[in-house]
Amino acid sequence: MLRLAWRTLSDRRASWAASFVALVLALVMTTACAVLLESSTRAGSAAERYAGADVVVGGQPFVPRAEELRAALGRLPSVERAVPELSFPTMAVDASGRAVEAPWDGPSLGHAWDSAVLGPFTLRSGRSPAGDREVVLDSALAERLDAGVGGTVRLSGADGLRPYRVSGIADPPREPARQYAVFHTSREARRLADSAQPVRALGVRAEDGADVAALRRQVEKAVDDLYGDDSGTVVVASGAGRADAEFWDVPSPASVLSSLVGTFGALSLFVAGFVVSGTLTLAVAGRLTEIGLLRAVAATKGQIRRMIAVEVLLVTVAAALLGVPGGIGVAALLHRVLVDGEVLPPSFPLAVGPVAPWATVGLAAVVAQLAAFAAARRASRVRPVEVLRESAAPVPRLGWRRVLFGVCVLAGAGACLGAVAAGRLDGGGGTAESMVLVLMVGVALLAPLICRVAGAVLLVPVRPLLPRDGALAVRNLLRQNVRLAATVTPLVLSVSLTGTLLCVPLVTSQGAERAERERLVADHVVSAAGPGIGAGYAERAARLPGVAAASGQLSLGGELSRADSGDGDAAALVGGSLVAMRAEAVPRLLDLGVRQGSLGRLDGTSVALGAGAAADLGVSVGDRVRVDWDDGGRDTYRVAAVYSRDSGFADALLPRAPAARHAAAPLDDRVLVRTAPGADRAAVERELRALAADFPGARVGDGGAGDTSGSGAAAGLFVLLLLTMINLFTAVSVVNTLSMATAARRREFALLRLAGAQSAQVLRMLAWEAVLTCAVALLLAVAVCGAVLVPLSIALTGSAVPALAAGPLTALAAGAPVLTVTTVTLAGLLALRSSAATPGGLAKAVS
Repeated sequence: MLRLAWRTLSDRRASWAASFVALVLALVMTTACAVLLESSTRAGSAAERYAGADVVVGGQPFVPRAEELRAALGRLPSVERAVPELSFPTMAVDASGRAVEAPWDGPSLGHAWDSAVLGPFTLRSGRSPAGDREVVLDSALAERLDAGVGGTVRLSGADGLRPYRVSGIADPPREPARQYAVFHTSREARRLADSAQPVRALGVRAEDGADVAALRRQVEKAVDDLYGDDSGTVVVASGAGRADAEFWDVPSPASVLSSLVGTFGALSLFVAGFVVSGTLTLAVAGRLTEIGLLRAVAATKGQIRRMIAVEVLLVTVAAALLGVPGGIGVAALLHRVLVDGEVLPPSFPLAVGPVAPWATVGLAAVVAQLAAFAAARRASRVRPVEVLRESAAPVPRLGWRRVLFGVCVLAGAGACLGAVAAGRLDGGGGTAESMVLVLMVGVALLAPLICRVAGAVLLVPVRPLLPRDGALAVRNLLRQNVRLAATVTPLVLSVSLTGTLLCVPLVTSQGAERAERERLVADHVVSAAGPGIGAGYAERAARLPGVAAASGQLSLGGELSRADSGDGDAAALVGGSLVAMRAEAVPRLLDLGVRQGSLGRLDGTSVALGAGAAADLGVSVGDRVRVDWDDGGRDTYRVAAVYSRDSGFADALLPRAPAARHAAAPLDDRVLVRTAPGADRAAVERELRALAADFPGARVGDGGAGDTSGSGAAAGLFVLLLLTMINLFTAVSVVNTLSMATAARRREFALLRLAGAQSAQVLRMLAWEAVLTCAVALLLAVAVCGAVLVPLSIALTGSAVPALAAGPLTALAAGAPVLTVTTVTLAGLLALRSSAATPGGLAKAVS
C-alpha cells in the first residue's frame, strides 16, 4: 500500500500540490502559536519583593487577624522572624509633572520600611526613613526620577501629591522587572493604606539550616489552627510560589501571552482545518476516474481509503519539513513584534523545545486524516460504473446524516443567538465570537447544498443580463458544487471572523455608552489613567464653587448574601460587584432606574441592589443583606432601593464611609461631578482640571461621553496579528485552490474550444465564475455576521443595526473579487496555452 501510494503521489503531484501548500501554511500558523504557548508556560515569574522570605503567607488581598497570625508564626520552632508586609498603591511624578508608571503594567507600591528585609532591600546610600516626611526609593525608581539622597520627590496619596525627602536609596537582590517600591515609616504607611486590614502578606524567615519544606508544613498548620474553615482566604507559598503570592492580582506577561495565544491557536487550527479539508476534498474529487479504474480491477473500499490515507500522511510529513521551521521563524517574528510593541518585556525568552513542533505535526496529521477520510469515504463507496459517470459530470449527493447534523448545528446556534437577543444569555465573554465558529461548522456541512441553491437563485437575474458568459458560468457552478464549496468556505470563514472580531468590540462599546448615557446624570466624569484617584479629589471637588454634588466611585470585593442565611447557604451571590459612593450625592449623579424604594433613603446603614442581585437573593426593599468583605470583615445593611440599570455598573451600591475601610486600595475608579443650576459648566471644568494637577492619573471628561475603555494593547495587537495571518492564509489558500481547480479543467476548455468558443470567451466565463463565487461567499458571510451581530446589538443597544468597521470590511469585500478574478484569469491563460486545452489536443485531454 505504501508503494502504491508513493507511485500515485508521484504521478499525481499536481493534484496534491494544493493540499501540500495548505498543510504547509496550516503548520506555519499552528507551530508559531504552539511555540509561543510553550514559551509562556516555561517563562516563570521570579519573586521580587518576597525573595528574602522562605515562606510567604499571602492574603488575597488582605491577611485577616494579621497580628495574631504573626505572633503564632513567631512561636514556631526554626522561625527566625515573621514580618508583616503592608503595601498600598502609590505613584510618583517626575520634574515635568508626568506620572511614572511601573514597567510592564506592574504595580507601583508603597510599603513600611520594616518589610524591606523581605526583599531584602539593602541601602545603597543614605539611611532609613526617620520621619513621616521621608522615604527610601528603590534604585530603579530613583533612576527614573533622577532623584538622589537629600532630594525631594512628589508621591500621590489619598489627599493628593505630597513632597517627601529622599533619605535613602535601596537595591533589591535583583532588578525589579514588574514594580517600583517606595518605603515609608510604619506610621505613615498605615495612614496612607487607610484600611482596617492593611497587611497584605507575612514573610517568614527561617533560621540558618532549617528545612524550608518542614517549615512550610508548620506554617500551614498554624494557619489552619487560627482560621479554621476560613483558611482558604490566605495562601501559604514557598519557592517559585512566592511570586504567585506576590503578584496574585497582577497578570504576568506569560499569563497574558498564554491566554491570547490559546485563542489565537484555536482559531488558527479551526481555519486550517477548514482549508485543508476543502483542498483535500477537491483533490480526491478530481481523481474519481482513477478511483473508478482501481475499483474496476477489484480494489476494495478499504484499500482505496488506506491508499488515500497513506498519500495524505506522506504529504503531511513533507509539509512538516517546511511548515515547522517556517512556524518557528514566524514565532520569532511575532515575539519581536510583541517585544517592540511593549506587550512583552525584552527579557521574556522564546523557548523552542520539542513539545510544540511534535504536537503541531500530530494535530496537523489528525486533521488531515479526518479530512482525507471524509473525502475518500464517498468516492470509495460508489460503484465503479457510477464513479466513472460522476467523474465526467459530478453530482453532489449529501448524506442525510450530514444534512441533519448541519441543520441541527445551525438550529442550535440560532437558539443561542435568540437567547442573546432576548437578554437570557450574555453575549460577551467570547460567546459572540464562538457562535461564528459554530455557524461556520453548519455552513461547511451544508456548503454544497447551499452553493447549489445560491447558484440556482443567481441564474435568474444573470440569464437575461448576461445570456452567454454569465449564464454559462452559473451553470458550471451548479454542476461543480464541490469546487465551489471548497472556494466559498474559506472566504466565508475569513470575512466572518474578521467582521465579528472587529465589530463585536464596537457593538459592546456602543452598548456600554448607551447604558452609561441612560444611567449618568453627572455633568463631568473624572476617570483614572493609573491605579486610581485619591479620595481627596472628590472631597475637594465637592467644595468647588458651582458644584452641586460630587462623589468618587470605589470598587470593592466581597460576597452578598441574605442576612438570615447560614454560612454554608447556597443563596450567597459569590463575587458580587460592589461599588461605594457618598450616599447623599447618588440621586443627583446617577439615574439607576429605581424599581422599588428610593435612592434618597440611602445612608450609612442601607444599600441599593441591582435587580439581578435582588432576584438571585430573593430580597426586596426593607430586607437585610450581609456583605462578607475580602478582608474578613462582615457588615449587614438594609435594602433601601432596587434598581434596574445594573448592567455594566454594580450588583450593589453601598455607602462609602463604612465600605471604604474594606477596600483593597482606597482609590476611586472615577469621580462624578454635577454642576449646580445656573453655574458655568466651563468654569467648573477648568477648576476640575486644575485640581487634577495634584492627583496624577486623573483625567477630566464630559459626562455625556461615557467612560468606556478600549481593549488592552496586548489584546488589540493580538487581534490585529490574528486577522492578518488568517486573511493571508485564506488568500493564499484561495489562490491555491482556484489555480488547482482551473488547471484541472483543461478537458472542459478543449471541449469549449472545439465547440467554437474563443479564448477570450472562456476567460470571460472564468471571470464571471470568480465574481459569482465571491458574491455567494460574501452573501453567506453577511448572513453569518448578521446572525451574530444583530442579536448582540439588540441585546446591548436596542437597535437591530450594529456598529460596523466599515473601512476594513469594505477593503476585504473589494479585495476578494480582485483576488479571485486575477487568480482564475492567470490560471485560465496557462491552462489554455496547454496543448491539452486546444481542440487538436482533445484526445490527450480525455486520456
